[in-house]
Amino acid sequence: MLIKEILANPAPSVSHCHCPSIVLTPSGDLLVAWYAYPSQETRNGTLVLARRRAGEKRFERPRRILSQMNSSLGNPVLFCNENGQVHLLFVVLRGHYWDSAVVNVCHSDDMGQTWSTPNSVRQNPGMMIRHPPIARRNAYLLLPAYDEKKNQTVILTADPEATAWLAVEHFDGLEAIQGCIVREGDAELTMLLRPCGETRTCLRSLSGDDGRTWSPVLRTTLPNPLSGLAAFQVDGALCVVYNHTTEHRRYPLSLSYSKNRGTSWIGPIHIDETPQEVSYPAFVVDSSGVAHGVYSVDRRRIQYVAFDQTWWMQ
Repeated sequence: MLIKEILANPAPSVSHCHCPSIVLTPSGDLLVAWYAYPSQETRNGTLVLARRRAGEKRFERPRRILSQMNSSLGNPVLFCNENGQVHLLFVVLRGHYWDSAVVNVCHSDDMGQTWSTPNSVRQNPGMMIRHPPIARRNAYLLLPAYDEKKNQTVILTADPEATAWLAVEHFDGLEAIQGCIVREGDAELTMLLRPCGETRTCLRSLSGDDGRTWSPVLRTTLPNPLSGLAAFQVDGALCVVYNHTTEHRRYPLSLSYSKNRGTSWIGPIHIDETPQEVSYPAFVVDSSGVAHGVYSVDRRRIQYVAFDQTWWMQ
């Protein structure tokens, strides 16, 4: 099973789109958010939200959200807390590039229909996010973030209500950004990361104590052309969706999986071999094991895909 649907910007005045995020709400609705912009990604960026209601086969028409913000916005990240409240992290540019970004957070009590007034996470300018936090066993959140100025991954933690955020871990060594944390056991966490510089392989870090401590950033055997990736876990398999090439391009978009926390990998299985940029994937898995994902296509549209294990483990 492989299902696809194109999600478009809500108005022709914003022709570009990028960096989608996806969440499955307690009601069974799927929400997808991304940022849309006229031409340059750090100018006049606005946030867009699309919804597919539970039981429906297609998404409703996307709409702009948080239109009261006067700055360029980017990198939306959707997640639900333990109470089912939908939260949205995103960055607000205070200057002309991502190194001026300030992380903001807001929430919705009606599954994305309306949003609270955004508040700053109160980190230094240049702190960026890409993938959602996960809940620790004590319900506190662990958020993989990164310092745009240093190309350094940072772990932030917050209370379950996502109100107060604190940096608790900085990763030295290999330059790595845009981490995605996956729970693989009661206390075992694996973080897959995008490389910077000339590393050109997907990277990983391991925790065996529910995120209190982490291993140094390690190389994997998977190639990466300095592009974002996504990770999820299904039935004991750690899956990563990434651009399977070391060439200076962002295609194809592929899936590989590991049964040993990323020491070795099976794959790739190609999700999209379109010879244009197919990048920045984000995925969630529902209770039946179906993976729901989104990614950018040529930075002109957002592609939604869904597949189960019979497709990628065949």
